[in-house]
Amino acid sequence: MTPDKAWFLGDTLEKNKRLFKIPVYQRNYDWTDVQCKRLFDDIMNAFHTDKKHFTGSIVYIKGDRDSSRLNEVMVIDGQQRITTLFILLKAVYDKAVELREERLIDELKDYLFNRNCEEEFKLKLKPIKTDNIQFVALMSGDRESMSKDSNIYKNYNLFIKLINEEIKKGNLLRDIVSGMKKLEIIELVLDKTQGDDPQSIFESINSTGLDLSLADLVRNYILMSDENQEYLYENFWQKLEQRLQTDNLAEFIITFLNFKLTESVTQSNAYLKFRQLFEDNGYTNETMLEELMHYSKYHALFIGRHNDYSDKINKMMLGFRLLDQSTIYIFLYSIFDDFENGIIDEDTLYKILYFFRTYCLRRIICEVPSNSLRGLFKTLYRRLFADNQEKMYEKLYSFFFGLRSKDSVPEDLEFKSKLALGNLYNKKKACKYLLGSIENENNREVVDISTMTIEHIMPQKENAANWVAEIGSQNYKRVYDTYLHTLGNLTITGYNTELGTKSFSEKKEIIRSYSHATKLNADILSQAKWNEDSIKNRARNLSDKVLSIFYYPEPLERIEGLIDDEKFTFDDMDLATGKKPASVSIGGEIIEVNGWAEMLIATMKLLGDLDIKLMSKLAENNFKIRQAERSYITYDETKLRRSRELGDTGIFFEINLSAKNILQFIKELLECYGLDKDDFYFTMQDD
Repeated sequence: MTPDKAWFLGDTLEKNKRLFKIPVYQRNYDWTDVQCKRLFDDIMNAFHTDKKHFTGSIVYIKGDRDSSRLNEVMVIDGQQRITTLFILLKAVYDKAVELREERLIDELKDYLFNRNCEEEFKLKLKPIKTDNIQFVALMSGDRESMSKDSNIYKNYNLFIKLINEEIKKGNLLRDIVSGMKKLEIIELVLDKTQGDDPQSIFESINSTGLDLSLADLVRNYILMSDENQEYLYENFWQKLEQRLQTDNLAEFIITFLNFKLTESVTQSNAYLKFRQLFEDNGYTNETMLEELMHYSKYHALFIGRHNDYSDKINKMMLGFRLLDQSTIYIFLYSIFDDFENGIIDEDTLYKILYFFRTYCLRRIICEVPSNSLRGLFKTLYRRLFADNQEKMYEKLYSFFFGLRSKDSVPEDLEFKSKLALGNLYNKKKACKYLLGSIENENNREVVDISTMTIEHIMPQKENAANWVAEIGSQNYKRVYDTYLHTLGNLTITGYNTELGTKSFSEKKEIIRSYSHATKLNADILSQAKWNEDSIKNRARNLSDKVLSIFYYPEPLERIEGLIDDEKFTFDDMDLATGKKPASVSIGGEIIEVNGWAEMLIATMKLLGDLDIKLMSKLAENNFKIRQAERSYITYDETKLRRSRELGDTGIFFEINLSAKNILQFIKELLECYGLDKDDFYFTMQDD
């Protein structure tokens, strides 16, 4: 591989019998008017200043057809610029035809079309399937059949507009072409037969992550190295995109990886974790795509893209979406697998979903921090069902009611208290879902609350004169501060801008005339005045309805012996000597370990994934814990007695440490990372 400077038009596009093919693993053509306008401005500036303009690099792989008859190249970087330049050339060509500039027409044909070759290779560019339909229509002059939403169609029209503007300024079509001739590129042609590795070069080019999404990187990794690219794209990846939509693919991939791997997967490390999963587990490109397709069926249900299950299952999944509780998806992949495989029936599936819908809503209302949820759901299936999948709901129910940690179930008294006095309005998604559930429970005709908003009966604007009188001037400040955002004072309506600070009697009339939320508003319409007693009474009534909806279905029996393992913290360092840890939890991420060194290694890996730059800074400064003489993290391995490298970063850390020193090491690392030590605990192995 030799990089060469080249003129974009003269050296690259003008060559005859060359076909630029965009492989199926590339993303669609997605340049918008912003990038196109910038390129056009650069071209005109190059013409006016008579200076070359560097346009970036173009990277090709030699294609299947590489002979005197046709030189085919597969574009692995630069397809957006190549496609855009062809669109601009076509716009200039069509304008030249309109103005009858014959010499320019002949010149432009050499850029756009191959001469003296078979008809199917006349066009010099072949985009991926969906874009190719639009591109062929444009080049054949059949713009009427083009999709008006296509970027190819939109950018062609933009260039026609910009060309007309230049002509009005007194510039010539040839001036635009002259500017295009001053575009310079770095051209790299790869040859796999000579040892060039397109995948490695591609990742190096895109290592910043600025150009390609996670889905782009994964698609390219799977498809680039396979001889059956077209088959895999059309039978798997294209169907995956259609099932989930492109915007949801990254979230799905991260969820899938968290489901498959014990360590934490985030947006920043997901691609490396994907490669690790692929390479360490004997996947082929096709078997990986088959597995992604399998779990995408469940994910499509979770995000509302498909509703292939019963109405009651779909209703539960809608609840998780409206509550924004996507962390549970990791756990539900296994549960839906069990349902599909006949291990559990629909009634058990429904009870599990119902339990967790209640659990998630109650945690939100009771203000239980959510940072432990991902770790909980990541390990829950393995902890409860890995060895025995009988009586799954009974086990799940018994386990959660045996917990004494912050992940224990919020029970009725705590939940009801928070409903009556808690600030529900600040939890808008949960608040709206809860109010909508009250209204629609057991209704034959469901009230659509999606376009409605949360309304305060006693208004948010403090000291509205009519409401001070309504509440009573002596009690107003206390009642306002205590009950404004609570359940008793909230409803849903499409008319909150009209309700505003109107008097209670005026609000009642609007609600009576226009609101369809009859259950929610019954206690409002029956009141003559709206004061502290009215709010408290309505809160009690609504709380009883909420408890009848968001409950934990009783199992047929309780399973004993499923209480959670005892948790130890940094305060228990003295108890660690002579014992072995079983697991460690950091910020909700639970990792099983078999020894103190494993705990340290797992912690370093997790923190490195979280912020490798900070870890690098610690290594540069030869980090050591307080009162220690030797380094604990360093780039100089000779400073350590027994070292372990963090991945392949060149960062080394000490592992020849006592249990107490390892815990102190981890404690001070969490301080460096700004993490709360209260979010750390570990469990011990049985003696």
